[in-house]
Amino acid sequence: MSVFGRYSSLYYTPGANAGDLLFSGIDQTAYKRDEAYGVQAEGAYHLGDRHTLRGGVLFQADDIVNNTSSLVLPTAPGSATSANQNPLCIAPANTCQASDVPVTIIDNGTKHAWSYSLYIQDEWRILTTVTINYGLRYDQFRAFDAEDQLSPRANVVWKPTDTTTVHGGYARYFSPPPIENVATTDIALFDNTTTAADHTDTTPKAERADYYDLGVSQQVSEALSVGLDSFFNASHDLIDEGQFGAPIILTPFNYRTGRQYGIEFTSTYNVAGFSAYLNAAYERADGRDIVSSQFQFNPNDLAYIATHYIPLDHQQIVTASAGASYKWKDTTFSADMLFGTGLREDGVTPNGGHLPAYLQTNLGVTQAFSIAGSDGYTARFDVINVFGTKYEIRNGTGVGVGAPQFGPRRGFFIGFSKAL
Repeated sequence: MSVFGRYSSLYYTPGANAGDLLFSGIDQTAYKRDEAYGVQAEGAYHLGDRHTLRGGVLFQADDIVNNTSSLVLPTAPGSATSANQNPLCIAPANTCQASDVPVTIIDNGTKHAWSYSLYIQDEWRILTTVTINYGLRYDQFRAFDAEDQLSPRANVVWKPTDTTTVHGGYARYFSPPPIENVATTDIALFDNTTTAADHTDTTPKAERADYYDLGVSQQVSEALSVGLDSFFNASHDLIDEGQFGAPIILTPFNYRTGRQYGIEFTSTYNVAGFSAYLNAAYERADGRDIVSSQFQFNPNDLAYIATHYIPLDHQQIVTASAGASYKWKDTTFSADMLFGTGLREDGVTPNGGHLPAYLQTNLGVTQAFSIAGSDGYTARFDVINVFGTKYEIRNGTGVGVGAPQFGPRRGFFIGFSKAL
């Protein structure tokens, strides 16, 4: 049993910045705070040689504060436009109907939220080579929405030989949105301003998903092991997060339906002082019909996504990582790399393109030593992005992507540690 607490806050202020107001139609100061606390308890009971019963409960409460102060420009009734357009002059007379005197809109809110989960499962060793895990989980939460679900799950692990393991399973999942990020903005306050919304704002809901997986692992030799896993996930009210607003803060929203599937390969090799690994994954992730936080999106994008599956912004079709290390006496040399085919960007359709592929390489060396007869000291030196590769993770386009992001530049790091 354990009790826990967490305090987190975010404060953003642009200062006196007329450029934000003129360019985006809004200059906003935002403050968010979440005070969370709860209790978790779990236990296991061995029922004979074949059954192990497990159960647990988790309870969490959150006290949330969302305060914003927005500087906007008023427009004539009926001529309000989105912040992406922001014209101050209205056709056909081409006369300016928006005031050049900013107004301040205060939108403050608090919320007490709570959630709890209960589960029970049985690990049944039905044969010496076959183990079945099955159980039920119940989740309920109350926040900006009130929902609950009873979720079954089961998986089977089969060892046909001492070196081969096959597994497969199904789980029903219930995932509430991250309530500390759910905006409390009353969009009606912004009517007849340069940041008015022209469509609805539905509260984000919990995601409900059916997840299937099937895989196999093989100990090829004493040094080499490999694995292959596949998965398929069908979601209702799929939760995604976007970078929205004047301060670009992650905000959850839902696709009515979603699907994610892929295959993953893993391998490790260990012999004497040398070890290496290679992982590769192929993944597809799609969503259709945005059904919450709609006011954050371009109306044309909403209309297209309502009838078409699009790739999710965080879909990267191929990802691979590899690394190796060699220990010589008290010195360990290491190298690793990360490869990706690029996240999504807008193309002919929303999220229809992807950024260029990238490859980042890192090197490191660690040295174990003792001081005055005391062991357990380690010094390390690492070089991140050895070749100084410049690559963009996001370019600021795509559904829910509000700002560009780049991979790390070349960096040199030195560290010292002492084992206790």
